[in-house]
Amino acid sequence: MKTVPLCEDSWNGYELLASGDGKRLERWNGRVILRPESLADWPWKDRGALPAFDGRYSGTHATGGTWTWIHHLPDPSTVSFDHLTFFVRPTNSKHLGLFPEQSENWNWIRTMLGAVSCRNEPVKVLNLFGYTGGGTLAAASSGASVTHVDSARAMVSWCAENARLSGLGDAPIRYIVEDAITFLQREIRRGNRYDAVIMDPPAFGRGKKGELWKLTEHLPFLIDTVQEALNEHPLFLLLNTYSECLDELAESMILRRLSRLGGFTDIARLGLTGTIDNTWLPCGAAYRWQGK
Repeated sequence: MKTVPLCEDSWNGYELLASGDGKRLERWNGRVILRPESLADWPWKDRGALPAFDGRYSGTHATGGTWTWIHHLPDPSTVSFDHLTFFVRPTNSKHLGLFPEQSENWNWIRTMLGAVSCRNEPVKVLNLFGYTGGGTLAAASSGASVTHVDSARAMVSWCAENARLSGLGDAPIRYIVEDAITFLQREIRRGNRYDAVIMDPPAFGRGKKGELWKLTEHLPFLIDTVQEALNEHPLFLLLNTYSECLDELAESMILRRLSRLGGFTDIARLGLTGTIDNTWLPCGAAYRWQGK
C-alpha cells in the first residue's frame, strides 16, 4: 500500500479560489460561488483579498439551505476537464452536479484502461452510485463498455447529457436507474461479471424505493458483494469516499477486504488547492486496487 498525493490538473471553467470558516469559494463558468464545506475548519486567509460572490448556498450542511443569486450562472453552463465536458447547475443541495477533485480518479481510470488497450474486446466497467458520470465518461472515453448505475433518474439523465456533450453519445454506456446494491445482487445472480468496478457511495441516502443507505453500516457488505461481481482476472476496483464518518478502523477494514483480491492497493488523498489562498482543501480518499 502506498499513499499518493493529488496531482492537480487544469480545468476550463472551474477554479477553487479559497476555503475557510466552513466554506469554499469557487469560480464556476465565470461566476464566484460560496458553498458550505465542513472540512474547511480553519479561518480565511486575508479575507479582504477575496472577490465578492455571485451566488451562495446558505446554511452549514449539504442540504436544507437555499441558493441566493446576485448574478445567476449562465444557462446552460459547462465546465471541461481535458476532453470531457459537463453541464453544471444548482441542485436542491449545495452541489452543482460535479466534484472536480475526482479528476485525479478519472486520470487513474484512463491510465488503467490505457494499459490494456490492445484487448480484442472492450473492458466491461461497472460504475455504482454513478451520479452525473465523471467516472463513466472517463472509462467510456478510453474505450470501455460501461454500466452506469444510480438510484436517481435525474442523475442518470444528467450523465447521458454529459456523455452527449463530451462526444460520447454513441459510446457503449448502459444507463440503469436502480438501487446499487439491488442491481449488484441481480447481476451476480445472473452470472454477469465485470473487469473493473468504480463506486462512490454516499454517507447517507435512499434508494429508488426508499431503501435507507448508511455508509458506516453498509460498506463492509458492499465491498464483499462487489468482489463477487468481478471476473476471474479483474483489472481494478476503485472505491471513493467523501465522508467524515470513516476513521482509521474503517480504513483498516477497507484495506483488509481489498487485500483478499491479491494485487495491491494505494490510497489517494484527494483535495484541491485554492488559487488565491494556496490552502489545501481535503476532499476525501480513494482506495484503488489493481490486479497483478
